[in-house]
Amino acid sequence: MKVKDRNIIIISLILIIILGTVAVTIGSVSLSPIHVWKILANKLSNKEIFSIEWKKSTEMIVWNLRVPRVILALLGGAGLSLVGILMQALTKNSLASPYILGISSGASTGAVISIVLGSILGISFSPGVGAFVFGTFTAFLVFYLAGNGGYSSTKLVLIGVAVSSLFSGITTFLVTTAKNESQLRGAMFWISGSLAGARWESLMTLFLVLLISAILVIFKYRELNILIAGDELAETLGVDVKKLRFFIVIISTFLTGFIVSATGVIGFVGLVIPHICRGLVGSNHKRLIPCAILLGALFLLGTDTLTRVMFKTQEIPIGVVTSMLGAPFFMSMLRKNSYNFGG
Repeated sequence: MKVKDRNIIIISLILIIILGTVAVTIGSVSLSPIHVWKILANKLSNKEIFSIEWKKSTEMIVWNLRVPRVILALLGGAGLSLVGILMQALTKNSLASPYILGISSGASTGAVISIVLGSILGISFSPGVGAFVFGTFTAFLVFYLAGNGGYSSTKLVLIGVAVSSLFSGITTFLVTTAKNESQLRGAMFWISGSLAGARWESLMTLFLVLLISAILVIFKYRELNILIAGDELAETLGVDVKKLRFFIVIISTFLTGFIVSATGVIGFVGLVIPHICRGLVGSNHKRLIPCAILLGALFLLGTDTLTRVMFKTQEIPIGVVTSMLGAPFFMSMLRKNSYNFGG
């Protein structure tokens, strides 16, 4: 491991610990960092290592509300950054991300439809399932349309933007016609993105999906490096391009679906972080993938923590904040024309 890579890992982990501690202590109820770490030590060891000198409500706030939120921020940021790496390798275009290609918007529409239909029919539909199904459908739709008449990365991005606009329009229509406040509040969660709904039950599933995806992708780092050089060269060097594309689409779709089902739409993480990591460690996916996972986790946790420090008594949707940060970055890349690999 290179010294630069080791430094990035060490600094990122230290910042994650610091930000995680701050994130758990702040809020409408301020907590002592010492109490937070004592509670965590007792919970993780399943023993009373430290004598209980805090209220039961404090322990519930730490363990049931704030720690799951921190973990969801880490998993969501890491997963979205990993998907961004995959999609950019597939399209050979650093503008590609689950948000830009419309997968996140499709998943959001699925969640909102589940909420509205459930209310109308009086049946309980899971928004998470709706998000996953529609996210998967959107991904295959975008790649199918992009493959007609000859595949190109620019065409894929343009179709993704068009499909994203379509689903955003459908979602907006459903929100504006929502008949009660409960529908509206539930729909806004999926549109704007939020970490407030973090629960232990869903975190383990998301962790396993991310872990398996990351391991599978890291084993493919050589093929991803070759793919960026061009399809013809990749095939000449023995890479099954069609099979690799299918692998990327499947991993990206499933991972995005699981993340959006837990957080709603959080834009631009998968666009910004891979670009920053390429500037730090280069385009070798052996180094790029771990960097993106770490910095993605750090970015989303840092953004959420900063927002909560600034607005202690108000819940600001994290997707709104990442969009405000990411949109100028996106426009800057367009202006500099710095989004095609190798050119």
